[in-house]
Amino acid sequence: MDSPRGAADPAAERRRALETLLRTEIPLSAQMDVAVDSITDAGLWLSMPLAPNRNPHQTAFAGSLNALCTLAGWAMTHLLLEQVGEAGSIVIRRSSIKYHLPVESPRVAACCLPPREADWDHFVEMLPEKGQAKLDLVVEIAGDADDRPAVLFAGNYVVTGKK
Repeated sequence: MDSPRGAADPAAERRRALETLLRTEIPLSAQMDVAVDSITDAGLWLSMPLAPNRNPHQTAFAGSLNALCTLAGWAMTHLLLEQVGEAGSIVIRRSSIKYHLPVESPRVAACCLPPREADWDHFVEMLPEKGQAKLDLVVEIAGDADDRPAVLFAGNYVVTGKK
């Protein structure tokens, strides 16, 4: 949606740019039909439709859920680098995932939470000093009415700075 007087919506442009980057740099995201839904101080939300990412039980396929969470962490790391005017190569070093509940929603949404302040401060200090830094991120996929996540993902991302 455009803002008044035909000016472009910066938030929408930012979402579109990130979605294009994901689809270009990580083609699996296009195959999964991943969308960037929201970028706020509270987190980054990516989503995918259930239909092409389902299993024989008509719930979300675990591999697709894992990929969506991994992509959310990668995208958050990219946005954080942009925020501080840095560039670098982002890779995931390790991750763990817990599947608490089946995911049946027609649109599956994952939220990558911002890093803890102390972790972020350390990351920002280490990248220029050492030429690389790591960042631990948590991604959740909503679950039941008790606010228990259906999926909980923890990823450790490493960025090697570009000189």
